[in-house]
Amino acid sequence: MKVRKGTIKRPNFLIIYLVSSLIMLIIFTVLGLFVFLPAFFDYQYAVEDLDFDYYNHLVQSISNDRWGEDNTFTEPVSVRIKSYIINYYISTGRRARYQSDDTGVIDASETAIMWFYTNPDNYEHGILELADKKYIESFKTEEVLSQSFIEDTDDFFYHKPVVYFRCYEYYADYNNGKFIPVELEIFNEHLEPTGVVLHFTPENTDGYIHVKIDTNNERSNFGYFAGFEGEDPDDAYSIKQEGVDPPYEKTFVGKLEYVSFMTACKDEISWAIFTIIVAAFFVALVPAIISYSIKYRRYEIFEYRRKMIDAMAHDLKTPMAALSAYSENLANNIATDKKDYYALKIEEKVAQMNKMVNDMLEFSKSESGSAVITKSEVDLGDLISDIIADNEHSIAERSLKVNYDKKSVVIKTDKKLFEQAVSCLINNAVLYSKEGTAIDITCDAGSLTVSNISAEKLEDVKSLKQAFTKGALSRGSKGTGLGLAIADNNLTMLGYKLDIKSDGEKFIATVKL
Repeated sequence: MKVRKGTIKRPNFLIIYLVSSLIMLIIFTVLGLFVFLPAFFDYQYAVEDLDFDYYNHLVQSISNDRWGEDNTFTEPVSVRIKSYIINYYISTGRRARYQSDDTGVIDASETAIMWFYTNPDNYEHGILELADKKYIESFKTEEVLSQSFIEDTDDFFYHKPVVYFRCYEYYADYNNGKFIPVELEIFNEHLEPTGVVLHFTPENTDGYIHVKIDTNNERSNFGYFAGFEGEDPDDAYSIKQEGVDPPYEKTFVGKLEYVSFMTACKDEISWAIFTIIVAAFFVALVPAIISYSIKYRRYEIFEYRRKMIDAMAHDLKTPMAALSAYSENLANNIATDKKDYYALKIEEKVAQMNKMVNDMLEFSKSESGSAVITKSEVDLGDLISDIIADNEHSIAERSLKVNYDKKSVVIKTDKKLFEQAVSCLINNAVLYSKEGTAIDITCDAGSLTVSNISAEKLEDVKSLKQAFTKGALSRGSKGTGLGLAIADNNLTMLGYKLDIKSDGEKFIATVKL
């Protein structure tokens, strides 16, 4: 099966840059993952360690209160365990449940826990729990929750909403560890007063002691409202301990809730993403420019070869067609009285084609830059006069006039290369001048200028120094489009600069010596 070679198209830098940027983004992202993965695993291990500490602290606290020696707290052990479980829920988001024969089921459902001082001077204190759930809604209003501590991203765990308060007046049942609030003030997470005061109207206070404290006493009756709403899931995970008296069961419900790595390190991750994107797009410029340069150079070579072949085919087609016609006429004895004319024309066309081939060889030599340069003193005045003399026939044939004031200007250069360059400039002026116009040549110690009136309007003058480039109206003339290219290559090898420009109809070529 034949495979068709694809055409080399002009490269698009934007597409190359976007592809390069995408590759760099992938590379930098992978590198970023290698940097952040150890930090992520360290974070996860730290979370697990902290959770383990929280869990052990909860179990140890319950065990100490349940079976410890000389429990001096005034409240029932069930209230103390309730406070441990609520604190565990606030810290980890996990709902713990404790059950024993004498305490019943104790879980982390919503409640208010309040510490009170039995003797503020020596810090003897106890704990009371909200007596009735009907008071819970007062703690959940928008005014109250707006003052509460919702989330602390400095810690691993997600802190469930906590409403801190200080109770100034309440009814207490110290035997059962319960209280009914009458007046309390909401505090913020820094335990500073917010000015939000809640008032309650107790309905049944039988068996309760009325307590009203001095608002200036800062050692009394701080507490918090917290806990989860709803029911525990049925698939609660239970840990049982046997062989103790009384027997008990601890249950830990739900997944551990904590601040995710993405949230805890969001600033670092945001900066990393920003850095990766900026670095990727910046670094991508280097391979994009290199790739574009290589592809564009390849495209230039392809275009150069294509144009060269087109130009050669076009320029050789005309004389070859004429050769074919003249030789056919000679072979068939057509117009025998014109045999000499046909022979002369065949000779002329062969010479034209030979000149084209020689020009191509000279251009190849000049483009390679491999010529050996041998410098000697050259008189430009004599050199230009000799070249004008060589072109007398063509000048007369096109009714041209050459304005040249000969003067002696001696430079040190390679005579052969320089003569070929100047010859190309003057030949170019002769070939492409409008018939009946003048060619002006001036020369001094600093420059050589050849100007002529062009037979056509020149738009892209700079391109004329490229090989096989001619004006549209000049295509098919005796020129090959290599003259200015050879001149430019030779002059560059000699350390000179060729500048070409147009001024209206006038074409000007200047050699800076």
